[in-house]
Amino acid sequence: MVTLTDLFLSKQQEMQASLGTTLSHCVAQGDNSEETWKQFFKKYLPARYACDKGFIIDSDNHLSDQIDLIVYDNYFSPFFFNHGGNTYIPAESVYAVFEIKPTLNKKNFNYAKDKASSVRCLKRTSASVVANGKKCKGRQQFPIIAGILTNTSSWESVLPNQVADPAADDFIDLCCSADGYSWTVRQTEDGYKYIKNAHRGESLLAFLMELLHQLQKRGTAAALDIPKYFDGFEAK
Repeated sequence: MVTLTDLFLSKQQEMQASLGTTLSHCVAQGDNSEETWKQFFKKYLPARYACDKGFIIDSDNHLSDQIDLIVYDNYFSPFFFNHGGNTYIPAESVYAVFEIKPTLNKKNFNYAKDKASSVRCLKRTSASVVANGKKCKGRQQFPIIAGILTNTSSWESVLPNQVADPAADDFIDLCCSADGYSWTVRQTEDGYKYIKNAHRGESLLAFLMELLHQLQKRGTAAALDIPKYFDGFEAK
């Protein structure tokens, strides 16, 4: 009889084989592992989510820093732009942003925090929509998830002691080391702390399940106010 344990362990082995081996090759060759993580996300996330590298833009013409991996709405986002080889995604459509680095350490962790802050400070509109023939107010914006993805970690004993403030623009929700552990923030008696999601060797499965859980809680992205975006266009 097949159990949930059998199914989960089989999926973890599949993930490790598809991602871990490729990442190890990237590190050995000095190549960028961004494309590997991108394909991992595309394979395992539901079809309602898209993912790309690029910039995030708001209706006031403000731009984020370049983000290694953006998870955004694939159904209701009416457009995104490609210009000069770069992708620009409306801020309202964004669910999550991730930085991809070879290893998890203090320098890379702080770098990911800065990238998260550049995204969360952007303006997000929320237009009214029609549901069942009735006009409904725009929904409240959900917090954008931010994280860092690495192949290895040299920070396993340090990360739990990092300051975690969910109200801060530079807050990091999720960390995942492909050959080590994954972490997420939990509230404890001592405040918010980074806690390991699973035993070593199950990091990818634990990370994916936590990400899916957090995406599920956010529901559908808000409808962006299209006229406000077009207001930023100046005809020449």
